[in-house]
Amino acid sequence: MKIHVLNAALLVYYGVEVAGYPSFKIKSVSGPVQIEVKYSEEASGLNHNFSDGPFPYAVALANTYRVETFEITKPGQIDAFLLQGGQRWQSIELITKGSVSFESVSFTASVAVVDVDDLPGSFSCDDEVLNEIWKLGARAASVSCVEPGSQKTMWEIDPKNGAFVRGMRSGITTLGAFFENYTLEFDTKVDKGGIGWTVAFPLASPAQGIQLNLVADNQPFVNANKTLMRPNSILFGYGYSFVNVTTLSSWHLDTFSVPFSVKDNKWYRVKTVLDGKRISVSIDNADVFNVSMSNYQVGSSRFQDGVIPSKGSFGFGGWQDQAGYFKNIFAYDTANKTEIYRNPLTDDSEDGVVREYGVRANYRGACLDGPKRDRLIWLGDFLHTVRVIGTSTSRFDLARDTLQTLVDWQTSSGLLPYAPPLGYDPVEASYAFARGGASYFMGQEVYGIILPDYQILGILSFTEYIRITNDLAFAKKTWSQWRSNLQYLTANIQSSTTGLLSLPGAFLGPSDGGSAINCALLQALSEMADVATAIKEKSDASAYREISKSLTLAVNHNLWNEKLGSYSTSPSDVDGMSLNSISFCITSGAATAAKAVRLLETLKSLQLHPRYKDSTASSSSDPDVKISPNTNGFLLSALLAQNTEATGITLMSLIKSLWTPMISNKETSTGASWEYVDQRGNPGLGLFTSLSHPWGGAPTYVLTRGVAGIRQADGVDGFGYKNWVISPQMGLHMGLKWAKAKVSTAFGTLEVKWQLSRGVMKVTIKAPNKTSGIFKLGSTTKMLSGGNYYSFTVKL
Repeated sequence: MKIHVLNAALLVYYGVEVAGYPSFKIKSVSGPVQIEVKYSEEASGLNHNFSDGPFPYAVALANTYRVETFEITKPGQIDAFLLQGGQRWQSIELITKGSVSFESVSFTASVAVVDVDDLPGSFSCDDEVLNEIWKLGARAASVSCVEPGSQKTMWEIDPKNGAFVRGMRSGITTLGAFFENYTLEFDTKVDKGGIGWTVAFPLASPAQGIQLNLVADNQPFVNANKTLMRPNSILFGYGYSFVNVTTLSSWHLDTFSVPFSVKDNKWYRVKTVLDGKRISVSIDNADVFNVSMSNYQVGSSRFQDGVIPSKGSFGFGGWQDQAGYFKNIFAYDTANKTEIYRNPLTDDSEDGVVREYGVRANYRGACLDGPKRDRLIWLGDFLHTVRVIGTSTSRFDLARDTLQTLVDWQTSSGLLPYAPPLGYDPVEASYAFARGGASYFMGQEVYGIILPDYQILGILSFTEYIRITNDLAFAKKTWSQWRSNLQYLTANIQSSTTGLLSLPGAFLGPSDGGSAINCALLQALSEMADVATAIKEKSDASAYREISKSLTLAVNHNLWNEKLGSYSTSPSDVDGMSLNSISFCITSGAATAAKAVRLLETLKSLQLHPRYKDSTASSSSDPDVKISPNTNGFLLSALLAQNTEATGITLMSLIKSLWTPMISNKETSTGASWEYVDQRGNPGLGLFTSLSHPWGGAPTYVLTRGVAGIRQADGVDGFGYKNWVISPQMGLHMGLKWAKAKVSTAFGTLEVKWQLSRGVMKVTIKAPNKTSGIFKLGSTTKMLSGGNYYSFTVKL
């Protein structure tokens, strides 16, 4: 960490991505004084009012805001209560008169502090750029995978005063998921600035609802945004927040004056009434507003009747730096006055208020989508993460916890949640999140299970974990749930017509018979058959292989376009091509060797800078098309599968082109892999971009597996590296002179080092006892067993 003094500000540079609870030790103060602290992954965020936030997508057990203000009155320790999930930069600005001297500026880490140069898994070679790129995924996984209990409870519960809630995206009760046209009453007391609450807020994502905020007369901080948060008023909005944040649409619809001065430390009774198409708010029986929601437009196509819906749960939060108490919550049907909810908010047990509102500390370890944003367990994004873990951090305990959480949230239909949150208990919340209160998309209700093809990627995450670890106990324990999940998918194969999988939606590509989702399902069927064989579920293994055979025939019959030399993206888009289709149709084995060669030749139609767009549906002349390290990462595995000189050149070019920008610019580099990249090599979604995203870390496992050449043997025999393969051919195709790597296996550490000199390769392998392997290079094959150290040379 480095600290620079700039006029009345300190600039703190952490070097790489960090996460935790900020703290400051004050040496002396002449004041009182106030400081404004900003946190950001990208340096330029410190120049913006909201830094690189806010992040109101989910509660996420972290500070919604990336700016917070502290008043300092005396020397001593100041500890921030709310977590900052990920940052590299921090600024501390004195915003009042007076002076303050810091003895230290620090973080209490919320993730295990690791040195990526000293992980259980490692990789290095004679190309220093590749060495730094390998570290990107390792660091992203290390700060995105969190220990049990490390993400602390966000509300403080007082048996007398109720819930003390700091400014945050509102925590929502699961018990209100199916409420509609209700009246909500509660007592509140402002501690700082004001308080916020939401109504008609669906648990199902995309979770957008009615936003309300009561702004007090006294604004204690000099940097308070009094234009947006006008004192003695109530803000009325819809969406995620009151301000837009890139993809998180928000509408500040109106501001209404409160007919009296709203004082600090004074209890008020707030009443919100949802009545058909109207909403009203009163305080202590004094009317503040009563309006028709049809007067406000948030996009006419969003709702069936063009009116903001009054269906969904409620919760409590606040704007940046606000804080206050809530208690005595009471809700009833507006029309017939029937009580539907009552809670004093005074139960301070772990199974009380904080559990119901989703603000309880994480009771299990979890691998999140990213440390600063989208801090959810994204089902489909975990595939890259578990592979990265297998070649770097070896935190298989956190990977297993993540998979266990997914099956804990599974619904009776077999569907897994696509993004379960951290702070809720699945026993209480799974049904509410799956079906509780719908959002709207293009006039249609959308419930919690979206992106159905993420179910496929979730299955692949499970099978990848089993393949790496040989954790057959976990496979047996959860098998019925994964079987049920796969059954949902195979039930959507149109066996009476095309024989192809069709889903109600998809991320990977077209959902109706698309080649990407069908080839991904083929890979999942094959992998599940291997796991079934390992745990002696023979009938399942046989069934999956039979389905795989018929699906392979359907894919090649219906989707192969001989003229293009590619699989069509779908039957309705025969001339379209996609990166995911190319990747999964190769790695699943749907494409023959000859077809795979032709597939890779079509990549030029997808090439932009710094590499490949997702599909031909995106215009190559559009400078705003984003490049995804996630989808390009799947392509890396497809290139490895070919293992030719041509694919080696393509592999090296792709890795260098797309991932070098992540390490080359000090202001945007976090030492971790990014979420998206634009065509100029910058963060693809601007400040909103997650600059520590394991889904972008594919080179970490590809370099270990393909360049150093360590991988498991195919099939069940390779589970846990019981049998392994060392094949450095791709490293030679990429022009390297030496490489070394190690991985943690179910039986111990497996290491390899190879070095080329004057046409001779010297190879050293250290292997766990009771394992066997094969060394393959060109026409040379060596069977290695019965020992734990092997050293030999191979003439090229």
